[in-house]
Amino acid sequence: MIHILHINLIAGRSGAAGLCQSIIDGLDSGQFSSHQLVGYDFVGQKNTTSKYITTTSKRYKTIRYKGAVGLNFLFELMTPECIDYKRLSQQVFYQQADIIHLHSIQGGYFNRHDLDKISTEKKIIMTLHDDWIVSGNDQNNNLFPYKKNFQYNKRLEVLQPLPITYVGVSDWMSNKIKNDPIVGSNAIYTIYNGINTSIFKETDKIQARNQLGLPLDKTISISIAGSGSKSNLKGLQYVKKLAKQYKSDSSVLFMTIGNHTYNSYENIIELPFISQQDIALYFSAADIFLYPTLADSFGLVVAESLACGCPVITFNTGGVPEIITNKKGNYIAKYKDYDDLLQGFQGAIKQKNTISVSLDHKFSLHHMIQQYQELYLKLHNT
Repeated sequence: MIHILHINLIAGRSGAAGLCQSIIDGLDSGQFSSHQLVGYDFVGQKNTTSKYITTTSKRYKTIRYKGAVGLNFLFELMTPECIDYKRLSQQVFYQQADIIHLHSIQGGYFNRHDLDKISTEKKIIMTLHDDWIVSGNDQNNNLFPYKKNFQYNKRLEVLQPLPITYVGVSDWMSNKIKNDPIVGSNAIYTIYNGINTSIFKETDKIQARNQLGLPLDKTISISIAGSGSKSNLKGLQYVKKLAKQYKSDSSVLFMTIGNHTYNSYENIIELPFISQQDIALYFSAADIFLYPTLADSFGLVVAESLACGCPVITFNTGGVPEIITNKKGNYIAKYKDYDDLLQGFQGAIKQKNTISVSLDHKFSLHHMIQQYQELYLKLHNT
């Protein structure tokens, strides 16, 4: 039995948290045992220990979490009770672990300076769900631009000497880090994020629209809007610009999921955050997934859309083009080029009844878990 300890910022079902939980749930229980140590657990995940779950109220944890994410450079100085080697080494799940699998370790909940001690006792894998480790970026760089080099140099000092096996969630991510001094000569693997194809699968379009109460006679474009400041990173401004251009065309309807803003557009329907099952149904009902993302290391929603048979129009951003293995029916516009995006959108409307798209098996959850199992075995046996 190989024991894996995952360390992550939060427990949950979306983003890096969801992928971490999917690995834990999907590993062969006859070969692997997994536990998860997180800074914040608001959902009560199984096999999960949270630093703050038993000591503070949910309200305080929420405030602390938002502060940690928003001002993580301060929380690293203000959080003397973060998870460090002394506390970690006293935990049974750490003592039993053969491999430490790091995910998002920013946010002030985990003392990265103790990784040198951990690396002498355990083998370490770090999955890079984004490029924070080499970019030095966090949410406050616009307010504190001097921090980019400051944060990077701190990470370089801590991580450069350590024997860590790195995993990029796309070739774009792996290529971005492979020549960085932080990574050095350490091994880098690409393991694509995987989606649950038992949830994200194609439903007949008419059936899906009837079930959701959507019109049968319109071209429906759906977008993921993100929330707050992330809405512009997901390209909401481009969606609104397109909607404005089509405001006199009643045959085209725009829908966004996940963002509530002042909406003066009659041809945009805003939906709240909804379940994966409902998202899959909306993808099946739509003619176009309009996703003009400006920052994505992978683009999980692109894979989800394709699995539901919904063509994708997006920018050439990060690892997103790697998911669109068949360009027929999909369109990758030049980065931040609105005219090119519009051209792709217009073409998709004309071809909507003649195109068919699908998802390559290598982006399935099953394939992702298989690759992590192979990596765990390889690392354990060396």
